[in-house]
Amino acid sequence: MIPNVPGIGGTADDTARRPAPASSSLLEAAIERGGLHPFFQAKVAIGTRAIVGVEALARIASANQSLASPAGYIELAERTQRIDALTLVMARAVATHAVAFNGLSCAINISPLSLERLEFAGELAAAIAPSGLPCSQFVLEITDTRNADYGLKAFETMTALRALGFGLSLDDFGAGASNIDRLRNYPFTEVKIDPAFIRLAMDEAFAKAALVSCVRLARDHGLKVVAEGIETAQMWDFMTWLRVDEAQGYLLHRPMQPQDFRELIKKS
Repeated sequence: MIPNVPGIGGTADDTARRPAPASSSLLEAAIERGGLHPFFQAKVAIGTRAIVGVEALARIASANQSLASPAGYIELAERTQRIDALTLVMARAVATHAVAFNGLSCAINISPLSLERLEFAGELAAAIAPSGLPCSQFVLEITDTRNADYGLKAFETMTALRALGFGLSLDDFGAGASNIDRLRNYPFTEVKIDPAFIRLAMDEAFAKAALVSCVRLARDHGLKVVAEGIETAQMWDFMTWLRVDEAQGYLLHRPMQPQDFRELIKKS
């Protein structure tokens, strides 16, 4: 979830690439006392490099008040049933900043565990409501992991989220074990290609054919295709050839603090 729930990614000085040692006290501080900080990484159109969206990436204030990746905290929150609370705090903060983002689509990462409660859909909409922004301005990136359980409750919650206007993105596409089944059975509006899948497809003919087929399948079913983790000109050229819709990565724009992202879109 900026988390694979609320977000994992880098910052300008890369300190956030080091996971913060997880503790229950710092997790509660993030949830209850403002210890969770959103960073933002631009998404660009593949044809023009114009900024067309943004992903929110979370940072946790560690014991020494430096900001770090919340990866360990996400795992802790999932184990202690605090993941929904963490995600809602993140969503509220992201929506507050997104008011100044000129209507850009904004992605928020959520845990598949949150889909196990139908009430989560309404709670997420309520978290965003004070900003005055429509739910349709937000895309929820749902991590595709091998152990993610997408059952009947997940389908019902995703259907409720779609009815509220949220977009749904299958994150880390190509990293999990059942991507195609999930695309077929759940109401996704977007797929986000895992960078490891991209790198493999650049080096291996079979993986390249598989990726081409997956992109074609997604497009044939009206899904947006986003490539993440674009760090080299070769990866960009490959995604341009593949004709994905959008891309993000360090080659294009690094994650940045809200005020820096506002300045970036003013100049764009």
